[in-house]
Amino acid sequence: MIIYDSTYSSMSPGLSLRIKPLARELARFGCSGFKFPPFVNTKNPFSLGYDPRTDLDVGQWEALNITGSATDLKAAIDSLHEQGILVIQDWVNRQYGGNAPLFERGADGRIDQNLFPKLNDCFAPPATPDTPFASNDGSNDGILASYQHTNGYMLEGKIQAGKWQEAVLGIDGFRLDEAKGLPASVSAAWANARPGLNYAEVFDGDPAVLGSFVQQTAMAVLDFTRQFAYRAVSNGAPLSSLRDNGFCFQDAEHAYIYVESNDTDGPNGIVNNKLWFYLDALTMPCKGALIFAKDYEVYGLSAPIQNLMWIGTTFAIGRLAWEYSDNTLLCWSRDGDGGATFSGGLFCGYSSDPINHRSEWVHTPFGPNRHLHDYAGHGPDVWTNHDGWGHFTFGPNVSGSAQNYVAYAPADIEFKIPIVPKGRAGNGRFTDFSSITVRSPNQRAVGTIPA
Repeated sequence: MIIYDSTYSSMSPGLSLRIKPLARELARFGCSGFKFPPFVNTKNPFSLGYDPRTDLDVGQWEALNITGSATDLKAAIDSLHEQGILVIQDWVNRQYGGNAPLFERGADGRIDQNLFPKLNDCFAPPATPDTPFASNDGSNDGILASYQHTNGYMLEGKIQAGKWQEAVLGIDGFRLDEAKGLPASVSAAWANARPGLNYAEVFDGDPAVLGSFVQQTAMAVLDFTRQFAYRAVSNGAPLSSLRDNGFCFQDAEHAYIYVESNDTDGPNGIVNNKLWFYLDALTMPCKGALIFAKDYEVYGLSAPIQNLMWIGTTFAIGRLAWEYSDNTLLCWSRDGDGGATFSGGLFCGYSSDPINHRSEWVHTPFGPNRHLHDYAGHGPDVWTNHDGWGHFTFGPNVSGSAQNYVAYAPADIEFKIPIVPKGRAGNGRFTDFSSITVRSPNQRAVGTIPA
């Protein structure tokens, strides 16, 4: 799966109105998921949405800064579904913006103090702080919701609000923001209540921490281990340090690999050689790979990313093998076994030498006497010998551009990625709150979450 992460700090308002042509473009190259920024009303009307002050205002009364009106947002989601792209919401549950109490609007657009109100005792302090999944969970953004110490009220309210958003808009899953700062039992409850295309942001590079979260919640996670490895190589670490360095190699079915995000973008993120890492992310065994919209829309990488998306979708199937690695050269392959497309395997590699070409005989998964083509467009055609090895030439990494990677597969493949509509249908009933039965803190939900 390939997910387009649309969120970045300098993004322009009106995202929903830009979706239709973007959805057609992304689907052609294999994109199958689209993550929106948070789309509820916020304390700062010009924010990206990480300071929510409501759970039930998705723009049905006044348009939101980034996603516009609720009608526009639903139309954008429908456009994505028409192109076979599933929709993921960025679900911000750890914090709220503003000060308590926080109230929702009722069906008439007026404040309804009995519709899932968030009063002072719903937050910590004054409520006892929740026990986070892991310590050192980052800064506190706004006021922290208390789930373990509100007798199930906040937990059930969030579940009902999330399911309401899912029902009216047609959301297919969620990214759980700042999951490291939430109790694992609470994250598990949300995932169980809202099954779908879900994954969590557990901001930690230790694969043991990521594995513990997966074990406790059954949710997939962003692979920070792999991203930290990319960052190290971007700063000069040997290419061989990428071998088996990622949570994806421990649990591929629960790992989403990403190269960059709004949280890590900038001088402390991946500045150099970014396209190497997109090649890597889009061809490694994993649950999915993310495309950062700022790389695609602002940094001028849309054309090579489109090409890499097509390569990954078409050929990156089957068993992974590290074919060659040292400090300045890295090569790997996928054997194509079980491919549902025309994949006959894939061979990838690149050199970090900034000046010299380098040629090596390297084993491939293609077998003897096969004609290979570099679908990245950076290397000449190659024939394997009688043992299935190929003599590959890797160009220099001129000016740190990372435009020297190769992606070889059997020649003469022209695979058109099929577009099959999919996704949940939203009902568009934006002022129908009959499913929200948690009406006030005095009407507590049944059950509690363990501390």
